[in-house]
Amino acid sequence: MTLPGAWHDPDDSESIPTQAELDAEDLAELARTSADRALTDRYPRREQDPGPAPVALTRDALYVWYVSAGTALVCIGYGLVTLGGATRRLADRLATQMSDAQQIDPHATADSMAAFWPPALLIGWLLAMAVTYPLLTAIAKHHSRNLRSMYAAVCVVVALFVPLIGDLIFAYPEVPSAFRVLAWTSAGTLLLSSLITFRGAVGRWLPESTRIRPSRVWRER
Repeated sequence: MTLPGAWHDPDDSESIPTQAELDAEDLAELARTSADRALTDRYPRREQDPGPAPVALTRDALYVWYVSAGTALVCIGYGLVTLGGATRRLADRLATQMSDAQQIDPHATADSMAAFWPPALLIGWLLAMAVTYPLLTAIAKHHSRNLRSMYAAVCVVVALFVPLIGDLIFAYPEVPSAFRVLAWTSAGTLLLSSLITFRGAVGRWLPESTRIRPSRVWRER
């Protein structure tokens, strides 16, 4: 005989959960719910259709990047074509600066450094510009704020090295000064392209940042 409304046979004591077991199940469910809520707050779901990407991202930043890439290619092409002269000029410059060194052969050391750095810098510049293009286009394609940050970081690194390239390879009387100007133009327009991706319209279109902001945490407290 079972009591009305009873779930289990009262004689079957093993089938009746204890109060401790019920409390443990409630606590486990509460923990799962809290974890799911925290995960949702930390990594919010993307909108299914964020709408078309802003023109500042798909046109303005891209066109400015084309200017940077074009001027960079002119400089890189000239540097590679005249690589022998660039190596000789840099070796002479380094040997003069190391002429006071007592424990090294300045000419041998200068020749070794000059044979490595001009081609390494030019090829590195070319590869860096090749990396920035897919990063820029992927921002709109993948609707990603993280890719925008990566693009900006790479642009800053490239822009820091371009003046060094211009000084070591193009800053000589026998080299037309236009190439040094083009190198600076490439660095400046690359930074400008990065800045354009931080316009307000782009920031509103991209998903909300998941960074922990100290000011936001303080307000919530």
